[in-house]
Amino acid sequence: MRMNPRPLGAVLREVIERLGLKSRIEAAQVVETWAALAGPQINRVTDAVWVRDGTLYVKLTSAAWRHTLHLQREQWRLRLNEALGKPLIQEIVFR
Repeated sequence: MRMNPRPLGAVLREVIERLGLKSRIEAAQVVETWAALAGPQINRVTDAVWVRDGTLYVKLTSAAWRHTLHLQREQWRLRLNEALGKPLIQEIVFR
């Protein structure tokens, strides 16, 4: 029996969907992209970064940075979604 060939990318996307890994992969992409956009100065005061239900949580060790980033959170959200190429993040919470 001869099977119709399918592109490997399509097969991988299907497997990822079936295994329920899509949201975890997207969350990892968000965290990685955040680190790249934030740069070393912000990364030095970042304690933890995680994603839950379309919200990016960034735990900071500096109150001054937390305040500054909170005021800029919409700009960061727009930049992050632009870098990701899709609107994965609806909100950013700085703690």
